[in-house]
Amino acid sequence: MNKNSVLMIVLAALISELPAQNTDDAVRYSRTQTGGTALSHGMGGAIGAVGADFSSASVNPAGIGMYRMSEFGGSASIFNASGSSTFYGSSSDDRKFNFNIPNLHLVIHSPSFNRLKTKGWLSTTFAIGYNKQSNFSERWSFKGVNPDNSLVKQFILDAGNASPGNLNPFGSALAYQTFLIDPDQTTGSGYTSIYGPLNGGMTQRGLIEARGRAGETNIAFAGNYSNRLYVGGSLAIRRIVYEREYTYSERNETDSVPGFNNLEYRQTLSDRATSIALRAGAIYRVNDFFRLGASALLPLDYTVRTEYFSEMSSSLATGDFYYASPDGEYQYKLRNPARFTFSGAFVYKKLGLLSIDYEMVNYSRLRLIDDADSYAAFNDQIRDGFRNSGNLRIGLEGRFNDLYARGGVQLIGTPYENTAFGKAYQVYSLGGGYRNNYFFMDVSYSFSGQDLMFFPYSAPGLDIQPANTRIRNNNFVFSIGTRF
Repeated sequence: MNKNSVLMIVLAALISELPAQNTDDAVRYSRTQTGGTALSHGMGGAIGAVGADFSSASVNPAGIGMYRMSEFGGSASIFNASGSSTFYGSSSDDRKFNFNIPNLHLVIHSPSFNRLKTKGWLSTTFAIGYNKQSNFSERWSFKGVNPDNSLVKQFILDAGNASPGNLNPFGSALAYQTFLIDPDQTTGSGYTSIYGPLNGGMTQRGLIEARGRAGETNIAFAGNYSNRLYVGGSLAIRRIVYEREYTYSERNETDSVPGFNNLEYRQTLSDRATSIALRAGAIYRVNDFFRLGASALLPLDYTVRTEYFSEMSSSLATGDFYYASPDGEYQYKLRNPARFTFSGAFVYKKLGLLSIDYEMVNYSRLRLIDDADSYAAFNDQIRDGFRNSGNLRIGLEGRFNDLYARGGVQLIGTPYENTAFGKAYQVYSLGGGYRNNYFFMDVSYSFSGQDLMFFPYSAPGLDIQPANTRIRNNNFVFSIGTRF
């Protein structure tokens, strides 16, 4: 996740008539990391020219051709997302643990019938399995006393001069039905609030919780030519699951507004997306010490299905009230850019290796598409505001007989022309393992972080401080498998 990034997340976008697809959505589903096995995590994902690990299927499928035996293996992960926020001088902390399966795979190695053969096609390898590329789990909160304004003011501005029957069913209509806003009888136009805290003074709280993943099932095939050239291709069946819930409340803890006790607003969003992609790659073994690799990913459009829902409750002197929106649903396509990866690995005998991958992605080619062509302006914004970017992955491995020690770093480039909207970020990792001819066991730990500003709501003329939030992710992966 972005370190020191500034993500302007605004409640006003979340309560529009349709779920607002913004740059954060496009980036979330396009900015993936390399992972899967503990070996890959431990080396910072730099396995493009290393090979003989199933994570190669998600980077350079030619690496599948470097297997010497068949293999069955899997991985388990414990993911911890924590968040610390400061809002109007008050601090809040939250965290969330997530157990998941980031990898499961089967590799079938088929050597040539002539085992004495040293030239030509010496073996082919088929592999099928799953690699997780992103974990969307997060949980963080904020709390503070806002002396200036309230979410009720946001709903009044959202309502404008619309009649009660034409209010936004996911926003101002909820406030109207829970008696937080009413038509302004004094002016005869617009809305006001009889009981609501228009001028602030309320204790405002927010809780953001998300879950989900981006991963792919790979079907890969690769060949070994003369122990010198390895070529491979894969078909990736890709799937995204993302669920997010935002709960916001205001409480009159100092009795500064007569007749108002509290309000709570909750918004949920659920995305499901599927796609397929094609990968092809090659690795050339220059000599016993040096390897070069290159690969390309050509994705097809994601079909994204979005469901959303909002609800609000209020507690006033006249009673307690609740109202819910209808269930919203929308579908669109997300076009991801192609990716090109160039790799190099220096192998020193059987003592260790240094591996470097550089991945090129042109984020300005991201597109959102629907039948009504309603994303034309948004796509222009992407074209102008996004850029070519690069992701650098560096990994080290040391070998001590059957024991291995690993370390790595991923430097994930920003997709934004204006880096104020999101800077590059880093993922640091350590790992180790035990391996012999028939069994392997690996572990890894990786850390990444993000600093963001979250605006609970926003509208012209409203001055509200952001919740300055620090997100930290810790990921532990354990892999085990057998060779045969």
